[in-house]
Amino acid sequence: MGRIEMPEAKPTTTPSRHITVFNLFEMKIRIALLQLNPRIGHINTNISNVKTLLLKITSPVDLIVLPELAITGYNFSDPAHIKPYLESTTKYGPSLNLAQEISQQFKCLTFIGYPETSEETTYNSCAVFNGSGDLIYNYRKTFLYETDEKWGSSENPVRGFPGLQLEFSKDGETKSVISNVGICMDLNPYKFEAPFNKFEFSLSSYAQKAKLLICPMNWLHPKSPSLKTELPFATRVELAENLQLEDEPEASTVNYWVLRLFPYVNHEYSIAPKWFHGDEKVTAVCCNRVGVEDDVVYGGSSSVIQFGNNGVYTDDSTGIDNANVDLVGSLSQHKEDILIKEVDI
Repeated sequence: MGRIEMPEAKPTTTPSRHITVFNLFEMKIRIALLQLNPRIGHINTNISNVKTLLLKITSPVDLIVLPELAITGYNFSDPAHIKPYLESTTKYGPSLNLAQEISQQFKCLTFIGYPETSEETTYNSCAVFNGSGDLIYNYRKTFLYETDEKWGSSENPVRGFPGLQLEFSKDGETKSVISNVGICMDLNPYKFEAPFNKFEFSLSSYAQKAKLLICPMNWLHPKSPSLKTELPFATRVELAENLQLEDEPEASTVNYWVLRLFPYVNHEYSIAPKWFHGDEKVTAVCCNRVGVEDDVVYGGSSSVIQFGNNGVYTDDSTGIDNANVDLVGSLSQHKEDILIKEVDI
């Protein structure tokens, strides 16, 4: 879908950290993003919608990504409201069972967002299953949005966004890829109080030389009435129910995601030396949801974005053009759908 215009950003630096880079040869993988509209209290219907979208996969895929809290919904009112939907890595519920089933069916990696309970603590988490259906990684959201706090989520006690190694095999070759997971608010400055150009998630990923970023989301649409806190709640709900959205992706949202991954962008202010060279690509998978919950409208626009090191920074009266940022594919801002793209890793 071509190149993306970038908003202005400020200079940033990279923390010093040594990570071993594995398997420098290129490999193509197929990624499927499921953009969902889960309704709270309708687990079976939500799962059915997932399986309907999966029917569109007609050839092998290597990676399937579902959004944050993919089949439970997100805008829970309090801890008691979400409690019936909590599950754990030792006692699977509908979310983890579904992800395991998907991995076994398609023999691929599956990422799914779900509400986790562990030792009486609640987390907003993302589980990762391999092609055999084994749970190989469980990430807990580090930076919480106000909605997470409302229903009692705790911050990830492990700080710094540590990465993981994912293995992909094709034609007898296996490639290990340094990857990282960030859930929605993790892309933003901590509590919206940290400096905008601190780039906690993306700088950590960049310093670890992560080449595959997986970001399950419940990202709000910029026109979500929930953001108009000066209005009465009933008014905001009515506005949300009647908001008409276009079929195309919401461009400002996609551009903002790119901006939050700024260390990977060729830009005069992105002074971090690029460690990826030639035809190497860094892939970001932003898997968002759509739909309305009370006064909240979600922004969809789920995207696969790639960064290369082959662009030349230009700046003229039309804005900033970054030739190294490629929007591989993006979905509508309001429809349930699946996006399947082949990329080099």
